[in-house]
Amino acid sequence: MSLDLNFDDVVESKPLPKGRYQTQITAGELTETGPNSKNPGRPILQFTIGFTGPSKEEQAAPTVRHYVSIPHPDDEQKTYDFKLLMLKRFLVTYNIPFSNQFDPEQTAFAAIGQEAEVEVDLTEPNDNGDVYNRIILPRLRD
Repeated sequence: MSLDLNFDDVVESKPLPKGRYQTQITAGELTETGPNSKNPGRPILQFTIGFTGPSKEEQAAPTVRHYVSIPHPDDEQKTYDFKLLMLKRFLVTYNIPFSNQFDPEQTAFAAIGQEAEVEVDLTEPNDNGDVYNRIILPRLRD
């Protein structure tokens, strides 16, 4: 069997330059922090966010994996407050419904399909020199 394939146009996807982009949450799940975490096994929300803009670069850009820590009763107060702030910033930015009776699994499910225009930055290169996009959450408005 022989297939006619065009390998000449196949390239690795590249992160987008720093800027503002239209994004959409394509997946969300409640998971746990890994073994190398400061507090392994704690619940954390993991979201996959894609770019939805019209340009070829946006359509071809790799998705962003965004983690949102969930405040834990054992956290120091400053850490607890910061986690709560970052969680609220994410929920407000993507217009995800929430209340003081917070259900992480329901929130992960409700997030799928939500869209927002957000600031996107680049990570520092890792040990292999790879660079990735990351979402910058805006400050809450009063």
